[in-house]
Amino acid sequence: MDSTITRQDEAVLPSVRTPLPGPKSGAHLDAWNRVFYGPMTAHDSVPMMLSSKSRWLLEDADGNTWADHVSGWGMTPLGSQPPDVFEAVQRAMERYGLEITDYVPNLPALALAQRLIEIAPPGITRVAPGISGTEVVEQSVKLAREATGRPMIMTFLGQYHGESTYLTAALGTDLAEVTSNNAQYVSGVVYTPYPNRFRAPFHRGPGPFDDTLYVDFIEDWIAVHQVEPEQLAAILIEPVAGEGGVLIPSAAFWERLFAFARANGIKVILDEVQTGIGRCGTMFASELWGLEPNLVLLAKGFAGGGLPIAAILGTDAVMAHSETLGSGTFAWVPPACAGALANIDAILRDGILDHVQELARIAEDRLTPLIDRIEQVGDVRVAGALMGIEFVESKTTIRPAPAFQTAVHEEALRRGVLGITQHGKWVYRLQPPLNMPTQLFEWSCDRVAEAIEAVAANPPRESPVRT
Repeated sequence: MDSTITRQDEAVLPSVRTPLPGPKSGAHLDAWNRVFYGPMTAHDSVPMMLSSKSRWLLEDADGNTWADHVSGWGMTPLGSQPPDVFEAVQRAMERYGLEITDYVPNLPALALAQRLIEIAPPGITRVAPGISGTEVVEQSVKLAREATGRPMIMTFLGQYHGESTYLTAALGTDLAEVTSNNAQYVSGVVYTPYPNRFRAPFHRGPGPFDDTLYVDFIEDWIAVHQVEPEQLAAILIEPVAGEGGVLIPSAAFWERLFAFARANGIKVILDEVQTGIGRCGTMFASELWGLEPNLVLLAKGFAGGGLPIAAILGTDAVMAHSETLGSGTFAWVPPACAGALANIDAILRDGILDHVQELARIAEDRLTPLIDRIEQVGDVRVAGALMGIEFVESKTTIRPAPAFQTAVHEEALRRGVLGITQHGKWVYRLQPPLNMPTQLFEWSCDRVAEAIEAVAANPPRESPVRT
């Protein structure tokens, strides 16, 4: 069949020609619902059946196409078929096949570990293999507890750290409904609000607020009334809270938080599963503020669109003499290592980080003016190629507007843009491939702006909320 997205040139723009889902997608989705389990049978957010994917565009069974602002939830940072990564994976597969790296040392794993240490934040000297973000979060908690001999972990409300039983219950708190009916509410974890300069829990009305007040809360309340600092093994935090709405802390916040950690012998674990390997315009988001964490977590974009892979990076003090086992049978198989290394090299060689800065500039230019034009646009936040638009009922109340957000997503779909929406959330996210052509990204931002204007002309009724 002649596909509308076989060409790779920038002039190929998306086109949605049928109602959603189209007739062919609808039939496929009916068949899908007969074989998959409950959570995978709701298709309101993505009402189509993917037929093919080419670099920055997706095509469904009916020939409709969309600009890809999901990037496989971040795991395809260089588009869906990165040639260098695919070639490296294939060569390593032919040479090594699959091998258990934590039992049989191999050259691709060594080369990747050495490269990671070369580019890592200051003080990082060790690497532990992993397969997924969930697993390296779990393992990092064990490492911090082992290194300190302390039991407690401090983390932040509004973050997301994986899908395991323990940490979904304890730390996957981007929304309460994520853990509804299955949360364990386990001991060993204390929570504090993630810094949000637009919407602070301690004040009424819109910000901006000085987000050092979140560290005041830790020092004056959490560390006084809930847990002694000497009980804390680690602070687990995302440099930018992606699932929480692309929240970007200030340099002053980071200075205060790290000072608190150093003064009390607490390790800092930076979860860079979503922000690492170029997503925020630097190889690690920590570089934006010059942070020196004790542990860094990588997954998603680390794979570069190749095979699944994750990693924990850490200091000698935490990792050199550890006896805590993690890893696993499929962790760092040679082809995955080869692909991840090719991904890093391509990002650094091909000017991808500069291109991410250009995408960020375009997003600022095209989307930020909506704050002044549209009553329901409360804030626009851009961290490299990670963008969030926060919707509110009004700028006076700043009550969240999840129905408005959902309607914007649906309008954007009809215009050829597939972004990230989730039920109950009021921040719409764009997460394009780091190398998306500027023409396509500008076109996408304009379509999203059109969608917002269309919904604002007849805004949906929001469900009653507690005031």
